[in-house]
Amino acid sequence: MAKIILYDLETSRTIVEGYGNRWDFRVVKFVRVSELMCYSWKELGSSKVNFVSRHDFKKYHDFVKSLRDLLDEADVTIAHNGGSFDDKMANRFFVIEGLTPPKPRKTVDTLREARRWFKFESNKLDDLGQFLGVGRKENVGYSELEDDFMTDSPSRQTIKLMRKYNNQDVTLLEDVYYRLRPFMASHPNIGDISQSDGICPKCGSTNLHKRGFNHKRNGQSQRYQCQNCYGWCSEASIKKQGRIVNGV
Repeated sequence: MAKIILYDLETSRTIVEGYGNRWDFRVVKFVRVSELMCYSWKELGSSKVNFVSRHDFKKYHDFVKSLRDLLDEADVTIAHNGGSFDDKMANRFFVIEGLTPPKPRKTVDTLREARRWFKFESNKLDDLGQFLGVGRKENVGYSELEDDFMTDSPSRQTIKLMRKYNNQDVTLLEDVYYRLRPFMASHPNIGDISQSDGICPKCGSTNLHKRGFNHKRNGQSQRYQCQNCYGWCSEASIKKQGRIVNGV
């Protein structure tokens, strides 16, 4: 089966020097650019959430490489705002550290999917968790912990709170993903990735029930609904021969 990984990055603030005020500021020097502080990840469906900190490594380079190696193992990665933040920031850290890119993979951005298929009052992860009744983010934000965490020897309490905050983001991300997944018409096809026929393209289940036909001018293809995730699919998306529309 496909290896699907949910992940969330926590990055430090960019520190600059310059002139002006809060509303009109001119940067003249970058004191410290944003760095990777930590990340949490889990395999989809696993009960274990993994927390990886910059303090787990002697060298920052090795820490960044651990993230590259994680993404290199994945067939699909899921992140909230991943397309605009997590995936791009990860690539930024890789190229700065002279690392090669991870292998190509499919991605799911739950923020993008929420915007595309729904009309929520807010698409923030915390708000989506509340709207869907699946949970909330931790109250303690990592920005409140950053100054201590970015030192060489942060307190145990700081690390504990950062782990709790980061891990909850991934747990909440998974719950939100499960609720949105049936509606994602552009979801990566799990059958294509695993080279398996007759499985739900969204969740990989074989429990598919026939539900009428999708009609085209030159024929029709069988339509199915998954009884595991309740997403819809067609013969064209679950069978190699189904890619050719059946003539009437």
